[in-house]
Amino acid sequence: MDRPIVNPGRLYWTGQHWINYLRPPDAGENCAMVSLWHTHYSSAGEGTVAYVLIEHGSSYHRICTDNPELAVFIQHWMSGRGGMYDMELEVTPAVFTRSGNVLDAPAWTIETADDLVIARWDGLQLPELLEAPGPGLREGWDVFSCLFFARTAQINFNGHMIPGEPYPVDIWKPTLGGERSSCVFALSETFIQAAR
Repeated sequence: MDRPIVNPGRLYWTGQHWINYLRPPDAGENCAMVSLWHTHYSSAGEGTVAYVLIEHGSSYHRICTDNPELAVFIQHWMSGRGGMYDMELEVTPAVFTRSGNVLDAPAWTIETADDLVIARWDGLQLPELLEAPGPGLREGWDVFSCLFFARTAQINFNGHMIPGEPYPVDIWKPTLGGERSSCVFALSETFIQAAR
């Protein structure tokens, strides 16, 4: 049976997800990671939450946010996915600023009382449109997204450029096919809890 034009599910989260994972050439571990959730709607309201892990020089592990309730929402939602999402991270107040053009090297600046992180995406490929009604991507969820993969990317931490670059990942094989860059941002990303 065809799905109705009006989705019968419940809106859970919509916004933008910006991912910037870097590692040195031929390395097996990331040297810097930013996973930034710029939220337009959720049960915790709107705002921005960024998981920031730097493993170069002195390590830096934080969840930066301008909405503590949203940070709790993202932590609960992402719990069990592994990696930094299951780490015990300090939650730090932050101010977020977008700069650049979405067509050419957009960047996010994350500023806390003591630290400054600038993440930039460059060499953007044409957008790929993901439409994954459940259970295509995840059981019980309908997911829609506009994905922009970056050929190059940077993370600057307190005035120091972290030496790393994007690398191929295979997590997109089930939906998009093939490998994609570890640095990508998703615009108009929407998670809908499918109607039961």
